[in-house]
Amino acid sequence: MANMNDVAKRAKVSRGTVSNYINNVSIKEASRIKVEEAIKELAYIPNVAAREFKTNKSSNVVFILPTVWNPFFSELTYQLQMKLKQKGMKLILCNSQDDYRAEIEYLEIAQQNKVFGIISISYSDIMPYLTSKIPYVAIERYYNDDIPYVTSDNEGGGKMAVNELIKKGCQKLLHITRQVDGNNALIARKKGFEEACKEQKEDYEIFSPKTSSAAFHEDIAIFLKEAFIKEKQFDGIFCATDRYASYCQDALMDMGIAIPEDVQLIGFDGSQSYATEKLKISTIRQPVEKIAEEAVNLLIAVVNKDKQKTSIVLPVTFLDLKTTKSN
Repeated sequence: MANMNDVAKRAKVSRGTVSNYINNVSIKEASRIKVEEAIKELAYIPNVAAREFKTNKSSNVVFILPTVWNPFFSELTYQLQMKLKQKGMKLILCNSQDDYRAEIEYLEIAQQNKVFGIISISYSDIMPYLTSKIPYVAIERYYNDDIPYVTSDNEGGGKMAVNELIKKGCQKLLHITRQVDGNNALIARKKGFEEACKEQKEDYEIFSPKTSSAAFHEDIAIFLKEAFIKEKQFDGIFCATDRYASYCQDALMDMGIAIPEDVQLIGFDGSQSYATEKLKISTIRQPVEKIAEEAVNLLIAVVNKDKQKTSIVLPVTFLDLKTTKSN
């Protein structure tokens, strides 16, 4: 069975360089490539337990998220696991079910077990519980300049959706979202939508109730039915998530309104529920794999006390699918 010395010899680097790579310490790019190739060729498996005992440092990363019943969260979980695996680390999934108390308990458990660090999507007021004792990286949410975070360009995505709908001939736009305390992503998408409509001098309306996730499906159906009875003939709708877009699609179809002939619809996320799923709702696609990669890199940088950007905003793209007209 190959050991660290064998890897160093095959890669033509020092044993210390191999050790640094395995322990997630930054090394030269050329050396990293050589070490990774040698590890693959030799099928070298580091003795994780021995390494953690010696360094008193865990390779476990806790990922706290509100729910797994969401394609974006599911895809992000998968990508985080893959990116951590590439670094020789393991992911521990903590599903809080939007329960503030559960998030606090997970934070405390993570600190007690001295995990490598925490990556989290949280809409709760957990700031008082975030201490310097354990490295923490946020996704989608800004806390302060000391806590690094990575997010998609949510505001830019809102503007992109408006511009695409206008290009496709829409003249009366609607944004469907939900008020969720602490959800910076939804707030930014709404802001982008509103600013783009004003810049384009486009007629628009926003439906943004403070309601539960479970009730939102019915809320959308009631709103749209009443709106069309009052002859508010929306011909372009941007929904803050693909799930909301699906709710909207259900309601419009029940009303006998054709998509995209009568109303064009754009969602946000672009994540698949399963690997071979063919998406049908036109959407603003988040770069999920890149979000995972940057979150892991930021966490390692925090652990190593490397100077690095504390905020990363990644570009989004438009997927022109079944719910919008061809240009």
